[in-house]
Amino acid sequence: MKEETFDFEKEMKRLDEIVAKISSQDLPLDECLTLYKEGQEIVKKLEKALEAAQEKIEKVIETK
Repeated sequence: MKEETFDFEKEMKRLDEIVAKISSQDLPLDECLTLYKEGQEIVKKLEKALEAAQEKIEKVIETK
């Protein structure tokens, strides 16, 4: 099985697209819910990536 690569900037861009689409268009409820769910999943991934980065920074600071 191939490991999925994570591109923080790409995920942020997709999240921006979702927010813009939901905010600016009169979408059917089902489509809004699907986009919202996708956005929530992206937010979780981004939070995990930020937490991992923060841990790495804290380890670097501790070693000084």
